[in-house]
Amino acid sequence: MKCFIPLMLSVFTGLIHAQNCIAQKPGKKMVDTQTPRDAVPFVQHDSISKNDLQKTWELDFSDEFNDNKIDTRKWTIEHSTKKRVDITLFADERQVEEKDGQIYIYYRKAPEKNDSAYYAGRFNSKGKYANTYGFSEARMHLVKPNGYQTAFWMMPDSGVSMTNADTHDGTANDGAEIDIVEGNRLKSYSLGLHWDGYAKGTHKGTGSGKNKIPNLHDVEYHVFGLEWAPTFLKYYCDGKVIKEITDSKAIPQVAEFIIFSGSCWGISDWVDGDVRKNDFIQQGGIEKGYIDYVRVYKLREQ
Repeated sequence: MKCFIPLMLSVFTGLIHAQNCIAQKPGKKMVDTQTPRDAVPFVQHDSISKNDLQKTWELDFSDEFNDNKIDTRKWTIEHSTKKRVDITLFADERQVEEKDGQIYIYYRKAPEKNDSAYYAGRFNSKGKYANTYGFSEARMHLVKPNGYQTAFWMMPDSGVSMTNADTHDGTANDGAEIDIVEGNRLKSYSLGLHWDGYAKGTHKGTGSGKNKIPNLHDVEYHVFGLEWAPTFLKYYCDGKVIKEITDSKAIPQVAEFIIFSGSCWGISDWVDGDVRKNDFIQQGGIEKGYIDYVRVYKLREQ
């Protein structure tokens, strides 16, 4: 069992009745039996006790990653190919492994494909679990960026709101890319929101790209969280609010699924480093990011 020691938690804003709508598939709670029964969201606040939060929140989904294989009732390992300007990125089942109480995302070179090919693992809960509102958090180790990153994020579970096929309405109400953490810098990380697709002229977004956290990559674990209500998004790191979004046009109102992903870059101003110049990877090394647990809470009915 892993240790989860929530500290003090924040006062909620009084939108309980609106947040009781948690949408998920297949329509039942999907809680890992090894998740502590008294688990609550990890939020540091002096004015509320753990007992208060147990009365407010209840687990709706969790995975402690304590087995020897991925739970396919909850997750799908992605098989994909992404071409960047100077490299090609592949994902397959060999780049994700659950063992030793973690789930690992591997980063490596793919010389059997070509000299500019790389692997990075990805897995998601699309079609298996999605929530509307609640508190999502993951305790994880971000790979130290040197041409790559680890990310914890969400996407709309249905519809085409993040594609160019949709008629965009100027809001995130019909779904958005919610980036809870993208570990792209040595001393900071990115978080944010994207909606109305990715094409120039229609894409919209907001967020923060320079969230400085002491020992971001030197400490093994950090807990990244998202508190999502009909009127706000609160982004957390290690129990503290890093950013709050309250613009009504920027708050998704539809179910979103969970994604954990690795990515690699060559020439890029997005991440620190260049995977093509990463001696460890070029010499056959395997880098890894990993997740200790993921938990999603919904508000208890009052």
